[in-house]
Amino acid sequence: MVNNMNDINYIKINTQNLLDNINYLKNHYHYEHYIVNVSNDAFCHGMYLIQYIKKYAHYLYVNDFHDLLLIRKYDPDIPVIYDGAIYEDNIYDLIINNAIVVIHDFQILQQIRDLKIKDTLSFLFYIDPTGYFGIHSKQEILDFLEWDQTHFHLLGVIAQINEEDYDDFKYIIRPIIHSELMILNQEEDKNKIQGSNAIILDRSIYGIQECKKKLFQKKEQSFKQVLTLYSKIIHIKKEQHNKKVKYIAVIPFGYHHGMSEKIKNVYINHQLYSVQKIMNEVTYIEVDEIVEEGMKVEITSSHNPLDQYFSSQTLNYFSFFHSNISIVYDDYVLDVASMY
Repeated sequence: MVNNMNDINYIKINTQNLLDNINYLKNHYHYEHYIVNVSNDAFCHGMYLIQYIKKYAHYLYVNDFHDLLLIRKYDPDIPVIYDGAIYEDNIYDLIINNAIVVIHDFQILQQIRDLKIKDTLSFLFYIDPTGYFGIHSKQEILDFLEWDQTHFHLLGVIAQINEEDYDDFKYIIRPIIHSELMILNQEEDKNKIQGSNAIILDRSIYGIQECKKKLFQKKEQSFKQVLTLYSKIIHIKKEQHNKKVKYIAVIPFGYHHGMSEKIKNVYINHQLYSVQKIMNEVTYIEVDEIVEEGMKVEITSSHNPLDQYFSSQTLNYFSFFHSNISIVYDDYVLDVASMY
C-alpha cells in the first residue's frame, strides 16, 4: 500500500532501472560474492531500496553506524560489512546488529579482545602494504592466528591495491590466503585481481555513467539513472521579445530546494528545455506553446541524467536536492532520505 503523497516536488525511484543495472554488472563480472555499497542512506535513495536488491547482493557495505541501523529496520539478517569508526562504546552495538567489522589497525582488535566480549565478532582485515590505511605486517596476522578465537571470526580480507604493491600484499596475506571473502576489486578496476572472489558495486547500480569507460572499454554501456526528481509547472508566462513570443514555465523548485546552476536543462513531455533562471523558491524554464500548466517536469532522470552536468566521481550531488523531499517507491513513500 503506497502512503498518501501529494507533493508537487518529489523523487521517484525506478526499481526496474536499479535491477537492470545490477544484472548488467553481474553478467559482465564473474565473482563469487557481490557487495553493494548503500552508504549515506543508499546515497540518498532511501534504505528501503534494499528490499529490492537483497536477493541480488550477498553483502551490503556501509561506513556509518546510522546506515547499519537503517538496514536493520528493513532486514535483520542480510550480511553487512561495516567500514566505519570502531570504539569501545559502539563495539557491542555492532555485534548485536550482526555487523562484519573492517579492522584497519591491529591495535583496535587487541583492544576489543581486552574487553573480553562473550559474543562473536565477525571481521575483515583491511590490508594496505604501504601502511597508511590498513594492516601492513604479516606478523600481526600471525599473532592473531595464535589467539583463542572462540569469539573472533575472521572472514577474510579487503584491500585496494595496485600492481606495484601486489607482491608485498601476497606476502602479508599468505597465512590467510584461503579465506572465505577476498574483496580486492572495486567496480572501476579494469582487471580482476588474482585471488579476488568479491567486488564492491556502488556508482553504476545507481546509474552513474562516469566510470563506464574504465569498466567497459570495448563498448560504452548506458546505465540507467535510478532516481527521477519531479516537479510540476504551476504557471506559464507569455512574453513578447522583438515581435517574437517566448513562453516561460515556472516550477516551485529553486535554490532553497537544492536546484543547481549546473543543471542546464529539464525534461518535459518527451523533450529537453533550457533552464532560464533560478530563484530561491522557483525556477524559470524556456518552453514552447505545446507545454501547459500542470505538466510534470523531470529536473533529472534517465532522460536528463545528473552525470551530464556533474564531474564528481562520488554520488554526493544526489544530496543537493534531498532536503524535505519525499522519496516514492512503487509500494512505499519515504518522508525524506537521511543525510549526515
